[in-house]
Amino acid sequence: MELIDTPNPNAKKILTDLSTIESKQSDLSRDLYKIEGVFSIFFGPSFVTITKEEDVEWESINQDIINIFDKL
Repeated sequence: MELIDTPNPNAKKILTDLSTIESKQSDLSRDLYKIEGVFSIFFGPSFVTITKEEDVEWESINQDIINIFDKL
């Protein structure tokens, strides 16, 4: 599992298997929004983009995000 940089420094992308995500999208959203500093979540075909609040550093939330995806 890897958080991939995007042109927006406040957003990172995670590549996923669409079939894994579709059935768990609402649980995944709920768990990600529980992380303090997560601003928005966008589900695309075979990826998820997570945007953080501007005043939050990625280093403080990266592992929490990865832990949620590792449970899938």
